[in-house]
Amino acid sequence: MLHDDKSAINKVCTMSTSKKKELQPVRDGIDMLPEMVDLQLELEPEKSPSTDELLDEALLETFPASDPIASGRFD
Repeated sequence: MLHDDKSAINKVCTMSTSKKKELQPVRDGIDMLPEMVDLQLELEPEKSPSTDELLDEALLETFPASDPIASGRFD
């Protein structure tokens, strides 16, 4: 009786796995790699910096934080 139960379970398991295999589509790799045209569409347009941002950057480059502080005295 135990042997019959195992064979019945095996039949059910193989039937269910074979049905799953039939339902899964075959992957051909087309959806794996996008085309170059599609990649350009996914990129967000680059934000142009505002005048204030450009001024801040220019001031940081002109007066870096590593400059010594002026004390007003000559040694």
